[in-house]
Amino acid sequence: MVNIKELGNRVLEFYRFSWQEISGLLAAVLITAFIFSFRDWGSEQFEFIVGITNFITLIFIGAISFVFRISCQKIYALSQGYKAEFKIWWVGLVIALVLAFISLGRVPFILIGGIVASFMIKQRLGEFRYGFSYHQNGIASLWGILGNLILAIGFAVGLYYSPQNYFFSKGLMLNIIMGFCALLPLPQLDGLNIYFGSRMMYYIAIVTVLLASVLLLTRTKWGLIIAIILGSMAGIIYISIGSEK
Repeated sequence: MVNIKELGNRVLEFYRFSWQEISGLLAAVLITAFIFSFRDWGSEQFEFIVGITNFITLIFIGAISFVFRISCQKIYALSQGYKAEFKIWWVGLVIALVLAFISLGRVPFILIGGIVASFMIKQRLGEFRYGFSYHQNGIASLWGILGNLILAIGFAVGLYYSPQNYFFSKGLMLNIIMGFCALLPLPQLDGLNIYFGSRMMYYIAIVTVLLASVLLLTRTKWGLIIAIILGSMAGIIYISIGSEK
């Protein structure tokens, strides 16, 4: 890991979303918002105003979640001398949409795709094991899931203070489900990168998402506190063992 100053310079110079990424994210956000609002277009009968309001709310939630998730991956990749680009998985979006229709919205999946890391020759100079690292590529993919968990904790805090809030409730569920779906070891998803990067890291990621889900979905004070403490400890440990140039 580079020092903060160098990372800041890399972010300023290389952090951006291409038009291809933006168009893919736009499609992913709209389809995901539709899937998660599928059952929210009225309680007993169809209500357009209620439905469109919920749909727009989920567009905001999806946009925040997807951009934050991918930004975590991009920034970590830059710290290691890689450029991460989001590649949408159109087949996955279709599968998720079909499942939503078949289950009438009861089975919301998020299969939007994952990142592809490319080698940055100049930025990799001086790094230990200069060549392409599947382990670091796996960690970059893992950061997307960590981003989901960070947001899930944030939404859980909001939900604790506002238990009936639709925005916080859907934000929590969307990020937890996204974390689970991303762990699927499929070629177009981040889970396969994590699996090839390190089997142990992959299994730890599964346990982490499961534990975080249980703690956050209890919607209790202690569940939230424990999740925040464990997350903070993990962050401190990661920062303390990170190497600097």
